[in-house]
Amino acid sequence: MEKLVSVLLVFLAFHFLKAASQDVTYWWNIDCGSEERRDDYNRSMTWFPDIWFTKTGLNKQVPQKQPIEEMNTLRFFPNGSTEQSCYLVELIPQFTSYIVRAGFYYGNYDGLSRPPTFDLTINGKNWTTVNTTSSMGGGPIYHETIYVYHEYGMNVCLVQTREGEVPFISSMEFMEIENPLYTQMVPFPLTSDNDPNAAFHLVTRTNFGGPEVRIAMDNYSDSYNRIWTSGSTPKGCENVSTLPHLIEPLENAPPTAVLADSIASINASDPILLIVDLPPLDDTHPAYFIFYFSNPAPQSQLSGIIGTRATQIYINGQLKSNITFEWGKSRVVTIDPVDVMGLTINITLAPDPDSNLPTMISGLEVFTRHYVKYEAPAPPPQGGGRVPDFAPPPSAATPTPLLLISVYIILAHVLYLVVVL
Repeated sequence: MEKLVSVLLVFLAFHFLKAASQDVTYWWNIDCGSEERRDDYNRSMTWFPDIWFTKTGLNKQVPQKQPIEEMNTLRFFPNGSTEQSCYLVELIPQFTSYIVRAGFYYGNYDGLSRPPTFDLTINGKNWTTVNTTSSMGGGPIYHETIYVYHEYGMNVCLVQTREGEVPFISSMEFMEIENPLYTQMVPFPLTSDNDPNAAFHLVTRTNFGGPEVRIAMDNYSDSYNRIWTSGSTPKGCENVSTLPHLIEPLENAPPTAVLADSIASINASDPILLIVDLPPLDDTHPAYFIFYFSNPAPQSQLSGIIGTRATQIYINGQLKSNITFEWGKSRVVTIDPVDVMGLTINITLAPDPDSNLPTMISGLEVFTRHYVKYEAPAPPPQGGGRVPDFAPPPSAATPTPLLLISVYIILAHVLYLVVVL
């Protein structure tokens, strides 16, 4: 009985540390097109109207409503060919890395059924080409990058590239990387001596075997406001439940929800074949691959099989890693850098000759590296773009560490009374 209580207390301590870590993240969440501040208690964040960050463009309500509230308004820039369509966001001091994400939902807001394509830049450097066609009848689309903030600020601009196609934007988010995440790409702590002088563009962040995962007020979802899209199950594979290893912290802090589900090859001798679509690249770029693995949960149909699970990872036909897994241990494997170009990346997870258990995977992230030269952004046009002195504080909806401590102490005592008494 005492052992059970100890296990429960360790479990609570793990979740307290994870929840408390959310409080140190310095976030800006901008609801483009909205006219008032909004507290989102379900996701423990505050959304600010974009009037503090730009003076150009027009606000618009989207008629095709989305369950994600910030997708129901947007700002569009009908004069994009003659004036800057930019947001200038001044953050905290230099040499801090941020996850920067821009969201777009067309929803036929203009009644033309012509979702536009346009470019997105940061501080004058090309970020990506935004094609909003899929947001016509589907859900929102996102573009994300890891960017090192310097003293100059972040100037995010929408650039019209096609005549008659008006750029628009639904949301922008800036999440400071306060803890050691993605250290193979951005050192931690970050200083002027180890500055990578690069931005890392997200190609995919996939949760295999389960639904989309976002931030929520629990300890199951993502604590760093990342979005894990639900991956399709490849031919010859099946979805399985898996048991995350919760005690030891894992590299990049993958959410429990991602590790709790996986895909596995139906036959132990068959590989898992994954295809990753690349955005248009002007040249060869180094890519970073992060694989997340977890072992089967007891209720899985794979449980009870005693043997060895070992996986060979091939990227575009080249063997990059060979891993043997411990039973009950989750694993994060980073492979970098791998030069990529073209339209797709082919990934093969093949069973090692000594393996007699099916190949499995829980999650995957892929980034491409883009070298940048940091320069001060050009001053915005008169009357627009710069954050004024009365700009609001960062998101403050997250519970304080003191409140979290109190809640977990109470839960610990309740569990003790239930189990012991």
